[in-house]
Amino acid sequence: MLSFFHRTLGNLSMGKHEEKERLREAQHTATLIPAAGDSKSIITCWVSLLDGTDVSADLPKKAKGQELFDQIMYHLDLIESGYFYLRFMESAQLA
Repeated sequence: MLSFFHRTLGNLSMGKHEEKERLREAQHTATLIPAAGDSKSIITCWVSLLDGTDVSADLPKKAKGQELFDQIMYHLDLIESGYFYLRFMESAQLA
């Protein structure tokens, strides 16, 4: 009798685990925020969010960091930006 419950409940929990794994993989997609202008004056900035998603924003080369921050806040539809910040990391720090 216990083995029946173990098999039944074990299969149910594995199904939930697989569903969570698929959702996690779906969140790792990248989003692009395009900018107007020619490609010579545009730089692409990649931002990794805490939930694991990546957002790339195209900005003019002479843009300040505040413009990138504002685009990310607009993309996330956040109003209270005082609780959030951006942190620059070298590619060696990401590994």
